[in-house]
Amino acid sequence: MKTVGSFWPYATTIFDYVRRAMPYNESKTLTNDELYAVAAYILQLNGIIGENETMNAQTLPKVRMPNRDGFVTFVPAKPK
Repeated sequence: MKTVGSFWPYATTIFDYVRRAMPYNESKTLTNDELYAVAAYILQLNGIIGENETMNAQTLPKVRMPNRDGFVTFVPAKPK
């Protein structure tokens, strides 16, 4: 099942997605503080961070996502 915790390898991806897509009718209108708050809320709902943890430019990249090491590196096949 694809969820924030099982699919995205980095918490910064959440911040970037929210920044580009939210709010739906007015994308790219949230302040950085609002973006960090939404990212923290999503991470907390998925059990990745605690309810009272602070998210900002220093703490967000340090969040260790559950499936961070579960991805396979793509190596293209060499031509024959």
